Amino acid sequence: MEIVSPIVYLLSDNRSLADYLHCEFPTAERVKSRLKIIEWRRNASVPDHYFDISNEFHCGDDTIGGLILNGLTQLASEYLEFHENIIYVKQERQNDWQLLLTRIPPLLLMMAFLVKHRPLSRDICSYYIKYILPNTRYTCLPQPFVPQMLTFLKEKKGLHDLHIHLNGSTETDSVWQDMMDSPYETYKELIEVNGNNAVIELLEQESLVSSSEEYVKALNCARNLRKVFFDWIIEKSSVKYGNTREEILNYILAEAEKLFPDSDYIYYNPFSEVLCLEKSSCRMSVEGLMYCIVFSDIERNPDTLLSSLFHFYLLVLGLTNRLLVQQEHQYGFRQFQKLTMNNLRENSEKSYINRFFQLHGNNSSNICFIEGRFSPKDSEESTVRQLNEIDKGWKKLLDCITEEHLVEKQQLPELKLIAHFIKRKTDKDEFIRFKQLRTEIFKKSRVLALLKKNNPKKVECIVGIDAAGSEFDTPPEVFAPAFRYLRRNGFKHFTYHAGEDFFHLLGGLQAIYEAIDFCGMSRGDRIGHAVAAGISPEMWYNTVGGKIFVRAGEYLDNLVFSYHLIVKVDTQHRLIEKLPFLIDRIHELAYKVYKKDFALETLEASWKLRKYVPTSFFSLDDSEVCSYPLDENELDDIKNEISYEYGRSDVKSDPRVQLLKLYNNLSDRQSYEQIVPIETLEIFSLENLEVMQQILLEYMHKKEIVIETLPTSNIRIGFHHSYTTYHLWNWIRWEQEGKPVPPIIIGTDDPGIFATNIFNEYANIYCNLLYTHKFSHNDAMCIIEKLERNAQVYRFYEGT
Repeated sequence: MEIVSPIVYLLSDNRSLADYLHCEFPTAERVKSRLKIIEWRRNASVPDHYFDISNEFHCGDDTIGGLILNGLTQLASEYLEFHENIIYVKQERQNDWQLLLTRIPPLLLMMAFLVKHRPLSRDICSYYIKYILPNTRYTCLPQPFVPQMLTFLKEKKGLHDLHIHLNGSTETDSVWQDMMDSPYETYKELIEVNGNNAVIELLEQESLVSSSEEYVKALNCARNLRKVFFDWIIEKSSVKYGNTREEILNYILAEAEKLFPDSDYIYYNPFSEVLCLEKSSCRMSVEGLMYCIVFSDIERNPDTLLSSLFHFYLLVLGLTNRLLVQQEHQYGFRQFQKLTMNNLRENSEKSYINRFFQLHGNNSSNICFIEGRFSPKDSEESTVRQLNEIDKGWKKLLDCITEEHLVEKQQLPELKLIAHFIKRKTDKDEFIRFKQLRTEIFKKSRVLALLKKNNPKKVECIVGIDAAGSEFDTPPEVFAPAFRYLRRNGFKHFTYHAGEDFFHLLGGLQAIYEAIDFCGMSRGDRIGHAVAAGISPEMWYNTVGGKIFVRAGEYLDNLVFSYHLIVKVDTQHRLIEKLPFLIDRIHELAYKVYKKDFALETLEASWKLRKYVPTSFFSLDDSEVCSYPLDENELDDIKNEISYEYGRSDVKSDPRVQLLKLYNNLSDRQSYEQIVPIETLEIFSLENLEVMQQILLEYMHKKEIVIETLPTSNIRIGFHHSYTTYHLWNWIRWEQEGKPVPPIIIGTDDPGIFATNIFNEYANIYCNLLYTHKFSHNDAMCIIEKLERNAQVYRFYEGT
């Protein structure tokens, strides 16, 4: 049982937000009761009296103002500390802080901490320059105070981030400024995805707001509230909005109905007028100043209308944060996808400039090398425009570093790019799985190959190829031909998102193996995530239970892969005793799926043939099947496969091709996709599954395939509930036991969605080693140094 401070949920109180939007003012008692209910739902097995005494301790104030000010300052003080006017996270609280950021954006907490420990002075400009600006200029994510790591960062002049998606990297406090500047732009972006069920689900699961229009109305309210705060505190005038609480709130709600402002209207935070600065500069810092001024006013007068209106503002901010940052209760890739689909970052991410400044940190010291992932376009012209926009943002950062910090050219951070293809659900073609997606992938591959041939200078920054997205949507076989094509056209380095999310653990292991084998990965290539190869089978089993639902064909593939791994990959034959039951189950499922008996060797060989373009097999004996663009090398490889056992003229007799047709034909897929219940451990015990993981890791170790592990992303998306069970600890332990484990590097994945950066990801590892696994400071630092050294060795730096 672990009960947290109810103030953690202060910005998650949907019912109070609904009250304000309906022109009602919740009382402090009502708010406290609602916070208790939110915690109770999270921990419903705990008796009420534990929540009651916790509520009494953390929420003793009888006013909304006192609840906000005292609650937030007390909460922030539990996590934050000062060192020479810079706000840091206490290293012993870093892992918990990372969790807290899913509920409350960091800028608010930092300013609550600031006003408590450095009260606002009369000289507001000096205060702003001394305390607010250094902590919020480019990013609002404070670093943990870890002397060894801070020294290491200074010595290395930044860290390597080898897995970061450039889209999805902007943090909440930055996106919020764009939303306040132009709620209508947010409205337009939301309208584009208005019919998307995933976006609707996200909005409904995180709030009582049920439409895009209602959400943007709430944004408009927040923008109007800024003006009310300014007039109330700075101008000492609020009469123009009404004479009663209800009149003022009614005015704000009525103004919020205006979703379509004049196109030439330029908005700025009115609190920028307090400073002698350009109104468009350092918007997060100006927001921070507004928080400090409002907090200071509430401290003098906690029981005023201003407190309730600020509460209203924070609730809209909290909802926005929950739509931008993956929450602790949002497990799995499907939940992650909802955040990527809602378009709320689109307006903020039209330019790359702010993102690069954010990632490098307020002291311009976080990064020395980034491999940024981007999705290439389907024409040379549009891809070049995209690359130019990225380059423009990066050069702006370098110019600023050179000018402000007088950094030598050889010490400037480097940016390289990885072009990634996006997985998505199959189209229902009659003969070929993923026919449309295969064609789109090849079209983009050909654009990259032509750019390299015709404009090599422009693409020299592209050092790798990747495939990203939900593994439930697309398997590695779809991307394998494009990967081989690009390798033949001069691209040297490849990585692939695999083993991140799965139904059965065997399916996650299969995805990793297929990405390596089907895509022709070689020494120094990488697998992103690889959670299935490290997660504790026992923890996974305790999460999913003794019975799960799977698709019959996919589970059959899991078992065929398992047979292949045991017989063909594991030289020690550690699970050979499992073969009789495994083979019987394969034959049983194969007949259920394909309505025909196939030899085990045929099932295995046909599965391996999936790495080629299926139409090429069928076109050898059936010219009516649609063609797929191929180069001669790929076609030669396919012909050699067919001729290996059967002559080309006898291709109709090849049972591997017959089975491949059944696998691809739409009319035969119903049996493959039939959902069936299975016993989770019907063949392999938990100990057996761990052996399977180690067989795969040994295979990766021999091929020197590197793992990209992404701490916060893997904990949010995977089966973990905290850093305590993070699978990196298993890999460290197995390596210490002398078992082969491939090299491992660290990345941030989508730093905006996971509220992180590369320094904080290393720090999350360091702090958990220190406080959970009881490593010494030096031993924990040795792990950090090894991970960063791996990144330096295995970065894709040679160009293409």
